[in-house]
Amino acid sequence: MLNILDLGFLGLSITVTCTGFLISNYEKHVPAFIIKGFKYGSFAYQGSGANYLQIIEMPKAFYRHFYAFASMFSTVTLLYAFLVYFTGLSVHSYVVFILKLILEQEQPSVSVVAACIGLILLTIQCIRRCYETYCLQVFAKSSKMNLSHYLAGLVHYFAVIVAAVGQAPLFCGNQDRSKILWIDTWTKMISIPCVLIFLWAGYEQYQSNMIFAKLRKDKLGNIVTESHRIPHGRLFERVSSPHRLCEIIMYTVLILLVPTRTYFCIYLWVICNQVQTAIQAHVWYNKTFKEYPKNRTAVFPGIL
Repeated sequence: MLNILDLGFLGLSITVTCTGFLISNYEKHVPAFIIKGFKYGSFAYQGSGANYLQIIEMPKAFYRHFYAFASMFSTVTLLYAFLVYFTGLSVHSYVVFILKLILEQEQPSVSVVAACIGLILLTIQCIRRCYETYCLQVFAKSSKMNLSHYLAGLVHYFAVIVAAVGQAPLFCGNQDRSKILWIDTWTKMISIPCVLIFLWAGYEQYQSNMIFAKLRKDKLGNIVTESHRIPHGRLFERVSSPHRLCEIIMYTVLILLVPTRTYFCIYLWVICNQVQTAIQAHVWYNKTFKEYPKNRTAVFPGIL
């Protein structure tokens, strides 16, 4: 039986995919309010229709809030998990109740080590992205996003953290420590490669965001422009959105570490969202810059 997160992220995946397909292929026939609600940032809708949606638009810089929230929530969750597993602390009945209400999970689906590794990687990612968005990235003041994007971001990070721990021993099912599964064979085989791939993808994503930031700064680090330019270097030589490619790789690692139905639904949402946004960005780059490199694809090198 699908839980509320499964249904929510499956719904988001279908909505994003169908809307993106319609806009990419039949934009002239799509109502302005749908386009304006779907597109944001550099490739936002430029028409005069659906101006009433400006009421629920906000600066794209509010992306920072996702990572500020996610950094705190993931850190607290990780510390709580460590206390539960390594100090003998019992999971509070309120926590068990909320997790059961959201996930409807009766028995653990992953081992303790798998859940902890997943949480550690998520915490590292969230803290890094929080640092980048607050200290490195330059958001154009004119760049906006819809309230729906803002809420989806907050829900996403809440869900991905809750799903990592909420389907692990002691957080669902019985509280008998003598019967919990600390580590399984699958986790033993893939944990080290997965951690290394995740850290590499995170490093490449950081480098991509650094390249973006430098396009708007001088050599001293002062912001000199908010205009868009063509990024070059590293994975940008192959794809238009290496940061989105890295995001997909990192969530592929997470689904391997936490192979549950709920995580698959979240992973499906990430794939649909990142691919659709990458395609929109790639089309915008090609329309905006006549000299844009023709060898680049949107997100997957040589494929899409």
